[in-house]
Amino acid sequence: MKVQLLVSSWSPSCQRARQVWRELADEEQFTLDVMDVAQKEGEALIGRLKLTTIPALLIDDKLIAIGVQSKEEARSIVNAARH
Repeated sequence: MKVQLLVSSWSPSCQRARQVWRELADEEQFTLDVMDVAQKEGEALIGRLKLTTIPALLIDDKLIAIGVQSKEEARSIVNAARH
C-alpha cells in the first residue's frame, strides 16, 4: 500500500494533517510519503489530479481524501484500503 500526503509547508491545515498521518503511520506500520506541492514531484501530482485544495491523500496513486482527517477517520481509510 502506497500512502502519499500532498502538503504545503506554509499551510496550518497541512501541518495538522501531516501530524495525524505520521502518528498513524508509526502506529499502523505503513510508509507515508509526504510531498510538498512546491517540489517537482508534488507539483506534478497536483497537475495530474487537477487539485485546487490541499492537504490531499492518495493511496496507491488514487485520490482518497482532501482536507484534515481525525486519527480515527485516517485509521478507517487505511483499514478500508487494506481490505
